[in-house]
Amino acid sequence: MPFGLFRSQQTPILADFGSSGVKLLQVSPGASPAVTAAAFIAFDDDLRAQTLEQRFACIAAQLPAVLKANGFRGTRVVVAPFSQHMLVQHVGVALADAERAASVVGTQIAIGLGCDPQNLVVRTSRVCETTRDGQPKVELLAFAMSRDDVMRYVALFAGAKLKVVGVHGEISALVHAFDHVNRRVEDTSITTMYIDLGYSGTKVAIGHGPQTVFAKSIAIAGRTFDARLAESRGITLASARALRIAEGVRPVRARQPQAPAATEATGGISSAPQVSATSTAAPSADILPAIFRAGLAQEQALLNERRAGVPAPALGATLPEAAHRSVAVDCRETLESLCDELGMCTRYYGGLFRERRIDRVVFLGGEARDIGLCQALAASLRISAKAGDPMARFLSNGPAPEGLPEPEATHPGWAVACGLAAAPTDL
Repeated sequence: MPFGLFRSQQTPILADFGSSGVKLLQVSPGASPAVTAAAFIAFDDDLRAQTLEQRFACIAAQLPAVLKANGFRGTRVVVAPFSQHMLVQHVGVALADAERAASVVGTQIAIGLGCDPQNLVVRTSRVCETTRDGQPKVELLAFAMSRDDVMRYVALFAGAKLKVVGVHGEISALVHAFDHVNRRVEDTSITTMYIDLGYSGTKVAIGHGPQTVFAKSIAIAGRTFDARLAESRGITLASARALRIAEGVRPVRARQPQAPAATEATGGISSAPQVSATSTAAPSADILPAIFRAGLAQEQALLNERRAGVPAPALGATLPEAAHRSVAVDCRETLESLCDELGMCTRYYGGLFRERRIDRVVFLGGEARDIGLCQALAASLRISAKAGDPMARFLSNGPAPEGLPEPEATHPGWAVACGLAAAPTDL
């Protein structure tokens, strides 16, 4: 019998392609996984402005050395591609066509894109049955990517002698990052809204436990705020970004009374975040106490549903109070636009599931470090919110590797890479 059969198989290398760079992660197997290797191939401002082909060339030149220097092992890779390469869309299909829904959806998307349906890789998941224009429909969530783009990633890693075994969109990975929290049957009764605040885009997912029932990409993101700030003050985009990071999009001017935080036994969920009555997006002061009471009652209901155990660090902590400085005046309209977009997401979800409500919001992504921004968005949604950190789960089981940036800080921007660890290898 060949000795190779006794070798333990390495877990896949996880690669998240984002606007700021490529995050690489590898975790150990088992019920208590830890990070075994991490690295970040950063894009500077010049490279961000260049084409995807130029970025691919830069990654290909650095990838082998980065993998070797940071101790990555094995030959398998799971990829979350650039958001430009993955289309996310809700599609309604006639109930009579439900059995061949994947084919119908693929054709509809191909017609919309003006391409050959055979050149698309389409995955669909059933959301619910609904009615549109008086006709019974099946609501489907579709993720589509061209075969040519898939082969770009296959060729990129083949150059480093690696094999791509899974390709998943950022939104799917966000929900997978919390599979360990939503592992029980009872968790399907809890509705969570995940908001990934990135630099080039904002991703939104709503899940019933581990099942994704809503997904959308929003163009408003960190770069949008920077561009508005740069235009308003007559400074460069890089200077605007530095100023926004230093001061925040929106401050907390008045701290509202808050009851003691309640922590969920296995989910690490605390009470509602602090919300400012003076924020552009915040509700008026006379209804704030009601919001806090609703948030606390909703958290207590979640508490009663959970069994005793160790808190899950991935769900993060209650949003703390932000600094009293801000670039809010310049970014007011942009902030309002993002609040409106998120409001439309919740209304669309409410139209599909009229008897359910969103129980909690989890903020993720690199821009989620702006606590004032998260609080303004939470206030507009009027939903109990948390700043998530899926990486905390892995770091609680072992030391941080040398390649992980800022190991002592939170890592909401690594949520997609963490989610890939739970994603299937089905390519």
